[in-house]
Amino acid sequence: MPRTPRPRRRRAAGLALATVAALVTAACGRDSLVVGVSYDRPGLGLRVLRDQSGFESELARDLAARLGYPGKKDVNLSNVPEPRATPTNGAVPYDLLVAAYPTGTTPPAGVRLVGPYLRGGQDIAVRAGEQGQVTPRSLAGRRVCLVDGTHLARAAATTFPGAKLALRRTLSTCLTELRQGTVDAVSDEGLALRGYASEAPFRGSIRVVGADMGTIDYYVRVTDEDAALCGRVKTALEESIKDGSWARLYADQLVKTGVVGSVPAPPSPVTGCS
Repeated sequence: MPRTPRPRRRRAAGLALATVAALVTAACGRDSLVVGVSYDRPGLGLRVLRDQSGFESELARDLAARLGYPGKKDVNLSNVPEPRATPTNGAVPYDLLVAAYPTGTTPPAGVRLVGPYLRGGQDIAVRAGEQGQVTPRSLAGRRVCLVDGTHLARAAATTFPGAKLALRRTLSTCLTELRQGTVDAVSDEGLALRGYASEAPFRGSIRVVGADMGTIDYYVRVTDEDAALCGRVKTALEESIKDGSWARLYADQLVKTGVVGSVPAPPSPVTGCS
């Protein structure tokens, strides 16, 4: 008696399982996560050839893994040009933006923010040989360079009364002009300035003055297209802080590299998605 052919049934069963799997994948959402990160900030977010490093970049990978995207192929770290690193409103072309997005006590209406994931502050860098105390007011009449399009640049006329402002596309351009003597000072996020000051060719040629210019909290910007994602990001950040991953990443990317001397307490509480 001839045997009943079975491969066709197996193929049919396989196709049915594949169809179910595809439907489950579609129901769960996107196949990969697009995260905007800085590329021009040693210690925070820096790309050298294909290697992306820095606290924000590593935190982005950590959050992505907790959201169900554990592999490198599951996460697309997209470089955010400096003028777009701190958008004030409107949609962003990323699922998440982990690139020093600051906010005041009242976040912009309709913008989904989670955090803070990092606490910093504005600071000033000058040439290493400059003597005396440097403050925003002491720079009146001198050339101060900031990154064009950022929140710090937009407030610069008030922050540095009487200074001659020079706006450039990247922080590295500002710092290069500082070394060359084209500008007298550079102002930006303190951690970013210290990151550059800890690496060649700026190590030993510039110094960060430690200006007391207030605290800046940084938040994860979540796409407006996925309301449920915001709550998941909040939970992921809370878990990262609670299990010590946040502190480990900070130590690896900012302390061991010489940017700062110690790991601070994580910002708390984590807010957002209310």
